[in-house]
Amino acid sequence: MVQYGVKRLLYNSIMDIGSKHFTTKKQLEEYTRHLISTIGICSSLLYNEHYPFFLELFQRHPRYPEKIQNMIDISIQPNKITPQYLELHLLHSDGTTDDISWKQCVSGKARNPFHCALRVAVDDQIMSFRQSHHMICDICNKIDANEYHVDHVIHFEHIIFDFLQTNQLTPPTVFQNTYDNRKAFTDNDKEYENQWKLYHKTHAILRILCRSCNLTRPNWKK
Repeated sequence: MVQYGVKRLLYNSIMDIGSKHFTTKKQLEEYTRHLISTIGICSSLLYNEHYPFFLELFQRHPRYPEKIQNMIDISIQPNKITPQYLELHLLHSDGTTDDISWKQCVSGKARNPFHCALRVAVDDQIMSFRQSHHMICDICNKIDANEYHVDHVIHFEHIIFDFLQTNQLTPPTVFQNTYDNRKAFTDNDKEYENQWKLYHKTHAILRILCRSCNLTRPNWKK
């Protein structure tokens, strides 16, 4: 099993990870994304020069050290739904694997399971839109065959907010895991899920954006 002798980083402080120094989470996010993209898909990072960086990055995960218990290696794999997005996967000593969100490691914050389930519920709508549209950014007209995003013109968070104001059902609090370890609604909440899917299909306006335009878009403020 890998030994971890480094002290856990404070989420709100200036960050030193390995030999790298970051003054903002944005810097850390951009560096990590570029690093994963540069390395590319691989089955093992154990002997890679950047392996220690990822070990220290994992200490920022909200479920550390539980998340990496019995971890013996790291791999980089394509996302099962959006293959152009690369993910970090953990290999455990018993032969099992699990994904770990590097974005959660950067933020240090746990995902909202309810919001995650809302996103999973409309995956088919997002995929259908992606497959039926050209890979041309709606803002800058850049053609990016490797990385483009399906974006909500009206922020996704805004759509959720409006849905919660109009829907009469009580939001679910119990969720199940999907095959890729995300949270989804259970069969007991099918009515709620179906109402949300219909609301999203009716009110969401989707578009294709390149990564740069999508990441520089201001967040929604209620």
